Amino acid sequence: MLKQGWMTVICFCVFGAILPAAAQTANPVAINATNFAMIGITRGQTLQINVVAFPPDPCFAQLGFQDSNGNPIGATSTVALQAGESASLSINGNTLAGSVGQRVEVLPTVVPTVAVSSTATPPNQCVASAEIIDNVLGVTSVLIPGSTGWPPTPIFGALGVTELETVRLNVVAFPPDPCIGQLSFVNSEGIQVGNAMPVQLAPGRAVSFDLPGSTVVTKLGQREEVRPVVTSSSGVCVASAEVYANGLGITVVYFSPNPCSQLNASCAVF
Repeated sequence: MLKQGWMTVICFCVFGAILPAAAQTANPVAINATNFAMIGITRGQTLQINVVAFPPDPCFAQLGFQDSNGNPIGATSTVALQAGESASLSINGNTLAGSVGQRVEVLPTVVPTVAVSSTATPPNQCVASAEIIDNVLGVTSVLIPGSTGWPPTPIFGALGVTELETVRLNVVAFPPDPCIGQLSFVNSEGIQVGNAMPVQLAPGRAVSFDLPGSTVVTKLGQREEVRPVVTSSSGVCVASAEVYANGLGITVVYFSPNPCSQLNASCAVF
């Protein structure tokens, strides 16, 4: 299930000398760091969502996964956690990828809800993380924290790639907005490498754009620093970048732009 609606968070400065203490604490702001960009997995791996109720408050949420077309995949779970409790939901890459080395991009979804028995709207402090876990060894290879939101235009730093690897840039459009723009990569001199890819995604859709390491290096052991670039002309494009091993399809690096705080006026949260 996709999160419904986007809002722009505006910082209101409140002075204790003006408002009484009761008014300052009447509507505490929930953390709800529960949002993710696309995450790639392959056969032999499991993607797991973890969610915890951040003390002193409970967490009520629905956990699930969706594919790049915005369709729900795998199981869902509704959790009602008391302060300090946690829960997990996983999806096995063997059920998604048909062959070794095939990669599938998945979006973990954590939708905060309200307790059915509640007559008011209590604080709902859900904090999420996502892991990629090896099915045989049980080893975590990638750990991704949940976020409250991202800047409207994603900004990446540089990352290194070799001839044995590929860099993948993912973007997803969350309802109700589309994601319209262009994906590309630049080298350490700021010059575009490879082709650019225009994107025009309807709400709920995602797309990936690859840059093989062989595009920028010519021999084994050589590295080149590249920077993923997302130029957004409309909507809010939620992006992530991955470096994966050619042939195996295993993610060796996961990179998402710096998330926003809830008090950042230029941050889109959902």
